[in-house]
Amino acid sequence: MKTIPLRDFQREGAKALGAAAASEPCLLAGREQEFLLLPVTPETRAAMLDLAEGLAAVNALRRDQARAAEAGLDQLTMDEIDAEILAARKARSRRKHTA
Repeated sequence: MKTIPLRDFQREGAKALGAAAASEPCLLAGREQEFLLLPVTPETRAAMLDLAEGLAAVNALRRDQARAAEAGLDQLTMDEIDAEILAARKARSRRKHTA
């Protein structure tokens, strides 16, 4: 996989990618962020979009799991979870009746 400095891509555009861009993934490497460029053809477009959405969902789930663990929520029992759900539903029901 070819690695290209993000600054080069910003200055030169597609020229910085070179001939390999049409056939292999490229990594745009910046100081604080990196971007993965994947070649997409009309035949692979739907599959590539599905793949990207799936990866984004997995990353979001992992971030949520890490936040839950930091807050100690990963230690809750099912009874405690059920109690939290019941309390939230009751609070929502009360708000509907008072509005």
